[in-house]
Amino acid sequence: TRKLKVKRTSTSLKRADDAVLEIAIKPGWKPGTKVTFQGEGDEFGNSGQAQDVVFVIREKRHPLYTREGSNLLHHRKIPLVDALTGFKFDLPHLEPDKTLRIAVNEIVTPTYTKVVKGKGMPSSKDPAEKGDLVVTFDIVYPKELPADSKERLREVLPRF
Repeated sequence: TRKLKVKRTSTSLKRADDAVLEIAIKPGWKPGTKVTFQGEGDEFGNSGQAQDVVFVIREKRHPLYTREGSNLLHHRKIPLVDALTGFKFDLPHLEPDKTLRIAVNEIVTPTYTKVVKGKGMPSSKDPAEKGDLVVTFDIVYPKELPADSKERLREVLPRF
């Protein structure tokens, strides 16, 4: 819930007053969602009819996630050794005090994505229905390798 103070002017009463409007923000609301408070705005002319106040929901930028519909997208850098051998990582979730432990057991290629079902944003129409968490990876390759490491890699990695 968000409380917002607005100043309203009235031409018929020739004064201004303040009003506090409360917006009960629902989980899953998308950017551009409009919340209208009918008759809570300024009065113009002699009609005494107050205008509506309309708030448009804007999404706050998050350091770990971007949003695509109900899905949460996360991009993660990983070293080549993890891409080849598998790994686990902890990812703070949007739910307070919740951390997801994500295991990647597959070989991560440049086009690989890890999808964690039901860990995205809730639907604004049905909060029990949630999108997915989609993780993409940027594989960081070593800048150089010693000759003996190259030779060992040739011995253990298959040739195509």
